[in-house]
Amino acid sequence: MLPKLIPSLQTHRRIGFHGHGAETAWVIVDFGREVTPEKIVLFPARPAIAGDPPSAGFPSSLQIDISSDKGFSTSVHVARWKEEAVSAGERIDFLSFKGNGTSGRFLRIRVTGFRDDPLQPSRQYYRLGEVIVLERGQNVALSCPVTSTASTEISRRWEARNLTDGYLWCLPLRGPESSPTNGYRSEIADRAVVSDAAWVEVDLGVSQPIDEVHLVTAYPRDFADQPGFGFPTHFRVLADAGTADATEILNELEPPYPGEALPNPGSAQLMFATPGLTAQRIRITCEALWRRGPGSGRSPEEYLMAMSELQVWREGKNLAAGRPVEFSSSSTEPGWTPTALTDGYSSREELLDWPAWLTGIERAEALRAELRHVQLSIQIQRETLRQRLLWGAIGSTLVISLLGLIGFLWLRARAARVQEELRSSIARDLHDEIGASLSHLALQSDLAQQQLLRGELGPERLAAISAGARQTLDHMRDVIWLLVPRASNWSELSHRLQSISSRILDGVKHEIVVEGEPPEGKPAIEWSRNVVTFLKEVLTNARRHSEAENIRVSFDWGETLVLEVEDNGRGFDTVASRDTSGTGLENLEQRAALLRASLDIRSGPGEGTTVRLSVPFSKG
Repeated sequence: MLPKLIPSLQTHRRIGFHGHGAETAWVIVDFGREVTPEKIVLFPARPAIAGDPPSAGFPSSLQIDISSDKGFSTSVHVARWKEEAVSAGERIDFLSFKGNGTSGRFLRIRVTGFRDDPLQPSRQYYRLGEVIVLERGQNVALSCPVTSTASTEISRRWEARNLTDGYLWCLPLRGPESSPTNGYRSEIADRAVVSDAAWVEVDLGVSQPIDEVHLVTAYPRDFADQPGFGFPTHFRVLADAGTADATEILNELEPPYPGEALPNPGSAQLMFATPGLTAQRIRITCEALWRRGPGSGRSPEEYLMAMSELQVWREGKNLAAGRPVEFSSSSTEPGWTPTALTDGYSSREELLDWPAWLTGIERAEALRAELRHVQLSIQIQRETLRQRLLWGAIGSTLVISLLGLIGFLWLRARAARVQEELRSSIARDLHDEIGASLSHLALQSDLAQQQLLRGELGPERLAAISAGARQTLDHMRDVIWLLVPRASNWSELSHRLQSISSRILDGVKHEIVVEGEPPEGKPAIEWSRNVVTFLKEVLTNARRHSEAENIRVSFDWGETLVLEVEDNGRGFDTVASRDTSGTGLENLEQRAALLRASLDIRSGPGEGTTVRLSVPFSKG
C-alpha cells in the first residue's frame, strides 16, 4: 500500500510565497554550503479560496539552476518544466526532478510562465508552497534563507521564508499504516503558565551531530475535531538542558502569554534545521500549556502538553527512534504513553523518512497518470472504432457488409468463448480458494450455535470462527489479485510470491530464499495467475499433509524462474498417489503444462517431498 497525500487545514497560516509577473522573477535558496541535490521537489501553495483551482497560481513554466555564485554568473541548468495544457499546472499536487550530479550552494527557481490575476486583469502573479531538496536522505533546504524578486509579502501567510519552513498543503511523511497510540501527554494542570515546569526529553545515548528536529503534533481519534491537541502555546526546544553545553534550538515565547507566540500547527509537523549542533538530549520545555477546557470534574479549566512524536534527524536517519524518554509528568490514560514519543508513529499514521514518502507519492501519482492514459486510450479507440464502423457502413457494398457481419459473428463467438473460459476460471478459483474456507466457517458457526444453546460456548470456538473468517478474507484477496493481477513488473510479482509463502506457512517453521534478480519488464497476466496458483497449491499441500517440521521455499530468478518447495515431512508414494483422489498431482501437472514448464516431484514414504518447477518467462 502506497502513502497518500493527506490534505491539511493550515492553521499555522504559513501558506507559501506570492510573487507577481516580471521579466526576472525568481527565488533563490541559500544552503550555506556546497550541496549535491539528489532530488528537487516543488509543492504548490493551496490557500483554499472558494472557486479557485486547488493549486491556483502555480507557474505555467519554470526552470531550475544551481550555482556556487550567488549572482549566478556561472550556473548549471538542472531542470525545466512547462505545463502540458492550459491551467494544467494549477491542478498538480507536486513536481519532482532528479538531480544531475551538479553541486552548488545556491538553487534558483526562475519563473517564466505566470497566471492572470482574476481581481486585476492587467496583473499577473505566481505562487509556490514549499521547496524540498534531498541530499543523502535529508531535506537540506529546510530552514535555509530565501531571497526573491517580484514578491508580494503578507506577514506569515505569504513570505519568502515559507518556501523552506517545512509546512505543506498536505501532511508530509505520513505512511499507510495505522498508529497504535496517540502519543505522549502530560498530566492535567489547573493553570496555563507553568514556567518550564512541564517538560519532556529524548536521550540519544551519546552526543552526536544533528541536522534537524521534527515535532509531530498529537491528533487523538477521540478528539477528531482538535488537530494539534495539546501543542503548547509557549515553549522552547533545548539541547542538553541543565548542562554546560546547553543550547537553545527554538524559542517560541514571544509575545508572552496570553498572547499567541506560535499559531497551533494543527496536524502539520513543526520542522527546523539545526546546522552545526552536537547533542545527546533534546528537551521541550513549556512556559504555557494548551487549554483543553472543562471536563475532568477536578477543575473548571484543564491545561496540558501533548505530542505524538519527537524526531531527531541526521543524514536521513531518525536518531531518536526507540530511544528512552524522560518527562516531568505523564498521563496514565489509555492511548497515551511516554514511549510513544519515539515509536515511529503519529497519532494516526506511521511516519516515514523523506525518500520513502516522496518515492511513494511519486509512484502513486505515476499509477494515476497511467490509469488516466489507459482510460484516454480506451476512449480514443472507442471513438476511432465508431467512426470506422460508420464510414464502413456508408461506403460498403453488400459483399463487404456480409463479410463484416461474418467477422462480427466470429468476434462475438470468440468473445463468448473467452467469457466462458473466464467464468470457468473464476468458478474454479472460487471453489478451490473459498469453498473449503466457507464450509469450515459454516461448520464452526453451527457448532457455536449448538454450544450457545447448551450454555457451553467458549472463547476457543469464537477464536476458531474469527481465524476462519480471516483465512477466507485472505483467500478472497488472493482470488481478486489472480483475476486482475496488479504486478506492474517482475519485482512486484516476486514480492507477492514471498508474501503468499509467508502467510500460508505462518505458524510452521519455514525458510524463504530468493536468488538472482527478476528480469526487466512486465509479466503476462495469465503467466502470473498460473505461477501464483501453482505456488499456493504446493504450499497448501505441504502444510496440510506433509506433517513437516520445516519447509523451505526458494525462488531462483535466472534464465528461467526455478520455484522449489522442499519439506522434511512424511512423504508419499508418487506412483500410488496418482490412483488416489485428492492428491492434487494432476492439478500441478496441468498448471505446469499451461506454463510450458518442467515439473519434477520427488518424494517417498518417510523421505519428505521436493516439488521443483522450472518455468520460462512470459512477458506482457
